[in-house]
Amino acid sequence: MILLHSFPANTDLTLITKVLWQHKVPHRVRFLTHEQQLWLQDSEQYSIAHALMQEVLRSGNKEDQSQSISPSHINSSFIVAIATYFANASTWFKLFPITLLVFAVSVLVALSSQLGSQLKTVAWFSFFPLEFDAQVYLVTGFGHRWQQPWRLISPVLLHFGWLHIVFNLLWWLDLGRRIEHQSKLLLAMLLIVTSLSGNVAQAWQQASLFGGLSGVIYGLLGYIWVIDRFNEPRYHLPQSILIFMLLWLLLGVTGLFSVVGFGSIANMAHLGGLVAGVGWGFLHTTLWRKQFNRR
Repeated sequence: MILLHSFPANTDLTLITKVLWQHKVPHRVRFLTHEQQLWLQDSEQYSIAHALMQEVLRSGNKEDQSQSISPSHINSSFIVAIATYFANASTWFKLFPITLLVFAVSVLVALSSQLGSQLKTVAWFSFFPLEFDAQVYLVTGFGHRWQQPWRLISPVLLHFGWLHIVFNLLWWLDLGRRIEHQSKLLLAMLLIVTSLSGNVAQAWQQASLFGGLSGVIYGLLGYIWVIDRFNEPRYHLPQSILIFMLLWLLLGVTGLFSVVGFGSIANMAHLGGLVAGVGWGFLHTTLWRKQFNRR
């Protein structure tokens, strides 16, 4: 919980608490000897709660606090809340710069490549270079890696459809933020390692045009699972999410998604990323235990 504001003991907080509940902001009022304290259950809702409270205090509406808030009041509260979030954008970027940067670049690449349909843009990010002659074809093999090393990682920025990018970015925001909250360097290393492992595994299996953050996402899931399973939990990812993603991986391996019209799935990228994330998790676990035994 986090303290939102302290008020004199005789202050009537009815209207403020009513507005907070209408906007689904869980909170609690604590009564002390000379004051009242308004506490929030979720610290991430501090910005919107503070904006709503300030709007109520500015309105000075004390005529009938038992009436529900008017639609115009609610709309103005949302405007204030949105403005507050934009004002705090720099703070969020300081907290999660890598997560937000990858999110923004992925969106820009998706827009510029028209979700994979603009092949001349895709050609800058694909694992295998594209040649444009009478027809478009892939330059297979791994010899070009020495001249164009960015292609080992850049395919994670490519997405081929709205469902593809929305699914991947939602997972990235959740998992990336959890890990970056612990260590920015750790997230950067996991991004590089899982990208390399997933992309190389997929390219080794088949020379094709592929992309997406899903291999990285499976790597982050694997890392989180190992750390929380064999150490003191720090990420607290629900077990049901891990089970769901593993079932999704198995269904992809069976080829069911292609049969029902979801298109081809880069299964080796998923497996490669997962193996890299799990391996990194066990490596960290081993190092932590050695450090603990030395004490």
